[in-house]
Amino acid sequence: MKKKLFYLPIFAMLMLVLPSCDINYWNPEPPSGWDTFYDRNLNGCWQLYQVNSDYVRGDEVNYMYFNGDGRGTYYYWDRGYRETENLAYWCQRSVNGTTSSQINIQYEYGNPSTMNYWFTDSDTLWMQWRNSAGVQTYVYKYTSRVPW
Repeated sequence: MKKKLFYLPIFAMLMLVLPSCDINYWNPEPPSGWDTFYDRNLNGCWQLYQVNSDYVRGDEVNYMYFNGDGRGTYYYWDRGYRETENLAYWCQRSVNGTTSSQINIQYEYGNPSTMNYWFTDSDTLWMQWRNSAGVQTYVYKYTSRVPW
């Protein structure tokens, strides 16, 4: 009887500890039918610089970090608070002929986005897509790190 009582407190402690483990099962897959690759030119951290030719204010700046293996992190402001979430991405050769490449970005807590992208030099990334408001063009500049 003593041996069984000895294990009871250990079992109770495990039950308290195990549910509090933060296990992230988020593991999205590439879009159906995509012939994917990871563009090495995307690797690193990119700061949003312009939206539709307008410069971005400090409280509107976001950052995207691409790790080179289809995963990364999205850093953004939400109601005055700095937020982060995981992202997954896949590239493919463009199927619409507008640019040579497209990217699909899936955000952990948001909707996926597919857009054309291109570089005008080694530190300027352009992303463009069409939505109900028309053509959207975001310009990102390469940066060494997220300053948060």
